[in-house]
Amino acid sequence: MPTELDKAIANHDARLIAAGLDIWIGGEPTFTDRESFEPAWNHAALGANKEARARQMLALRAKRHPGALIVRTIGRQYPGEDSPRWSYGLYRDRSGQPLWNGPRDPLSLPAPVVECASDAHLRARDALVGQLARGGYAVCTFMGTDQTARLVFAAGRDKPIPEQDSRLHRASLHGRKLSEGGAIDDLATDGFYLCAFSVNESCLRLEMPSFPDVATFRAFIGIVETALSDLPALVLAGFAPPVDAGVTFDTYTPDPAVVEVNMAPAPSLRSFTDCNAELYQDAHGAQLSSQRLLYNGVVADSGGGGHITLGGRTPADSPFLQYPHLLPGLICYFNAHPSLSYLFAVDAVGSSSQSPRGDEGVRESFEELQVALQAVEAMNKPSPEVLWHSLAPFMADRTGNTHRSEINVEKLWNPWLPGRGRLGVVEFRAFRMARTPAEAAALGALLRSIVAMLAQPQAQRGWRLKDWGSELHDRFALPFFLLEDLRTVLADLAASSFELAEALQQLLLDHSHREIGIHACGPVKLIVRRAIEFWPLVGDAASQESHGARLIDGSTQRIELVLRHGTGDASDLDGWELQYGNFSTSLPVSDDAQGSAAILGVRYRAFLPRIGLHPTIRVQSPLRFVLVNRTRRQAFAIVLHEWQPEALPYDGLPADEHAASARRRERLAVSTLAEIPNTASPPTGARSPWCLDVRRC
Repeated sequence: MPTELDKAIANHDARLIAAGLDIWIGGEPTFTDRESFEPAWNHAALGANKEARARQMLALRAKRHPGALIVRTIGRQYPGEDSPRWSYGLYRDRSGQPLWNGPRDPLSLPAPVVECASDAHLRARDALVGQLARGGYAVCTFMGTDQTARLVFAAGRDKPIPEQDSRLHRASLHGRKLSEGGAIDDLATDGFYLCAFSVNESCLRLEMPSFPDVATFRAFIGIVETALSDLPALVLAGFAPPVDAGVTFDTYTPDPAVVEVNMAPAPSLRSFTDCNAELYQDAHGAQLSSQRLLYNGVVADSGGGGHITLGGRTPADSPFLQYPHLLPGLICYFNAHPSLSYLFAVDAVGSSSQSPRGDEGVRESFEELQVALQAVEAMNKPSPEVLWHSLAPFMADRTGNTHRSEINVEKLWNPWLPGRGRLGVVEFRAFRMARTPAEAAALGALLRSIVAMLAQPQAQRGWRLKDWGSELHDRFALPFFLLEDLRTVLADLAASSFELAEALQQLLLDHSHREIGIHACGPVKLIVRRAIEFWPLVGDAASQESHGARLIDGSTQRIELVLRHGTGDASDLDGWELQYGNFSTSLPVSDDAQGSAAILGVRYRAFLPRIGLHPTIRVQSPLRFVLVNRTRRQAFAIVLHEWQPEALPYDGLPADEHAASARRRERLAVSTLAEIPNTASPPTGARSPWCLDVRRC
């Protein structure tokens, strides 16, 4: 029987189909070994057993899809890295039909491969040459300077092979530093396809060239399948295969602290969710996790984020190109709703993060973005080139890095990114790794629905940026206001006919993992939650551009205190103050879907970093303050520990979220005080409209 979530997913897909919208969705889920303290599982991209675990995930996935093709290609190469990172891919026919019935990659075999003969690469090359010749290709064979058995072929017997071309002896794509333009096969561009056979890992390895389209690639692997059908195993490596709407290509690559899976885009939320379900199950089978449970019970994401991409069946079908005013509207809508920037993000947010907002950079850039949006809006139908060149400069961090942006358009219509810059794709980077496939489905539904809403004719004009000023990092650091803002977004969707079903809404509104503890304090209920903090980079941002991980100061934490009346009488919230040391301050009252509440954020220094800011500010943990109501003559001492209250070691990491919640609760202690001390107002600068910064007290 379909679950409520299944029905909600079906309902969402049906709404978009009824509106005539074809919005494809992809993602970059990341998985980590949450029990490991190795650098590779905490901050480094490579090392430990990360590659072995990625191979294990891929092997489990390949079992689900007989007839899929495993391709070992190359991943990213960042400045300072000597060669590209490894990458394993699974290439499938989207219809489910077998795409490959040839010799399997050793990863998908049940037993180790018997070592092949020393001349196996020569015999395999000759077999492939014969099959290519029978297919009408011009072929030339030779030995590479690295002792690989090479052949080069071209379509048509009349096409002369450039036998003296020095490019025929190029080094392997694997293990060498790429040019600034990336992995480019200039031989293939000229119509000549270079293949190299070697005996590697006790198995035959074929390094493939780049192919211009899926049809050409499928024709080639069909020839390989026929020529080498008697081999016990075969590793296919080299350039990444081409893709289109008829195939999927999911890759497994290393990133700091995680294995990242680059999902092929899916045409529906149903297929996106099903793919995620497989990935999460396979990660579990490889002892990898979508989240981290820290010793003190804090629930963190995997460490690599969970970016989501939206586009179309083809670049030309992308909704961002079909509706040119959609992207400007999207930029303005995210600007107007900070919940989309912070509520689902990783711990490190703000101007120094991997996904800064357009209004978190320098002031001049924000003002020029407003000019750019006005100019685009004045056009009747801006071309993809004009749209990209107008807005891309502002979708970047303060160093100008276009990859680090909340709304990343570097693959929308980018002429400077060869091969993958003009895909019609927008990447949403302000999303942490979803803890479950169901949560991933809810996030995907939220984004697709917002895009669907903004694609409507009535929503394509009239958007303006809001200048939040200090309110952005003050009021919207608190989950109370972020959740209320999200409810406004959900109401907008409902009003535009793209309402999310209750099952999806509940997943989006559930942030119980932020909760530290709940206590009764006289007539009110005190709720303490972990809030958002904006950690700065230590040092110059530009000087850290070449590093895989950047140095931030995460020693400042922020919590949110919420008072709810327990008797149903709103006057229960009157007169409450928070005392810290010799100072006290009031708790402002606001309303949300549950009624009235008194809210205040508290910022404090949780630990002293080895390298960080403010060396003279002491550690303020345990954090001690008093909740006071002078009219009622009530006072409650509150102590928040960063660690186990007795400073004892924990017995390992929490086993599950229930255990993590118990550890958070034990860190918060509340007791009744007999006397109410006299206090003064906080020092200038310590109190903002919504937060008290006790580092300044």
